[in-house]
Amino acid sequence: MKVYSRFTLWIIIASASLTVAAGAMLSPLVHLVRDALGVDPASVGFIMTTHALFVALFSPLMGSLTDKIGAKKPFVFGLVLYGLAGGSGLFIDSYWLFIASRAILGIGVAAMAVSMTVMILNIYEGAERNKVMGWRTSANSLGIMILPLIGGTLGTLSWHLPFAVYLLGIPLGFLALITIPGVHREKSQDIRDVREDGSVLKFLINNRILFVIYGLMFLSALLLYVNVVFLSQFLEKIDISNPFYISLFFAVSALAGALTSLVYGKIKSRLSYKMIGLTVLALWAVAFTLISQVTFGLIIAVAVVLFGIGRGMIQPALPVWAGETVPVSFRGRITSYLLSIAFIGQFSSPVLFGPVFSVLGLNGVFLVAGVLCATVFLLLLFLKSK
Repeated sequence: MKVYSRFTLWIIIASASLTVAAGAMLSPLVHLVRDALGVDPASVGFIMTTHALFVALFSPLMGSLTDKIGAKKPFVFGLVLYGLAGGSGLFIDSYWLFIASRAILGIGVAAMAVSMTVMILNIYEGAERNKVMGWRTSANSLGIMILPLIGGTLGTLSWHLPFAVYLLGIPLGFLALITIPGVHREKSQDIRDVREDGSVLKFLINNRILFVIYGLMFLSALLLYVNVVFLSQFLEKIDISNPFYISLFFAVSALAGALTSLVYGKIKSRLSYKMIGLTVLALWAVAFTLISQVTFGLIIAVAVVLFGIGRGMIQPALPVWAGETVPVSFRGRITSYLLSIAFIGQFSSPVLFGPVFSVLGLNGVFLVAGVLCATVFLLLLFLKSK
């Protein structure tokens, strides 16, 4: 391990908790924001997911920038922008101003997440890389666990107060600026071979396994935000409406993911990437089907734990799988596309499942999610046999 990577690791772990929690922290407050702004359930979903669209749009730019100038500057920029844009929610009462602030937040998240992934891929190797990526994912999960609890608690006082948590990005950006030396990609003999125009597209076409990786990332993000947007409203329907109690469901799911990610290195030593994908899809099919069919809170808690376990396995697997598939000189761009697809999945969740809600209701949303997981499981099983 390089000397500077010890400092880098702690900054990464501290910052990683903020990226995924950019929307999940507000999950216990969906119904409060809906009522305060006077919008419908699908519209309030866009407050939770607009940042995801802008992460998707700006991640390729951040990937190219990271390949050119290294990871540090985009990382620091992203943290500070995250803090400023997210913290502005303390003062905003207009739906459209919220949408604008979430868009800017998305640009910050894109810079943070792409540069963070490239740091890990370039600094660590082999089993250590899997371990550190698992720690990063565990930090993501802990953020999803702790920040919704904080958000739910603060939300009992004022629905504006949880936005103060985003301000943590500013001091973290300052710490990154003064403690992390420039982290540049490694030199490689393949750099000369990938300079020509269109080389990234050609590489994607010739490495079709990347489309499987991207598809799994899209599905993971899509289903995460099925929970973020619809679970609190489903719980309200069965008379669990206190924001703190709702936050506990998200917390136990995130805790399950965090604990799973901590041992991801051991899981990967025993399972191939494809077997991890199949296991996760099976867990999710059971989880969403359970939620759609029951009204008992404890069983729903078991279901969200199953979902969290799956997230804890798939999230560290996909970026390392993609990173190991490509030359070093592609890592910023290929992982940025992975991030773009993830956040397109988040943004697409209310778009795709909003009509399902209109036709089939909340139970139908979770049943369709379960059927989707089972279908993709069968498709991946077929591809594995080939």
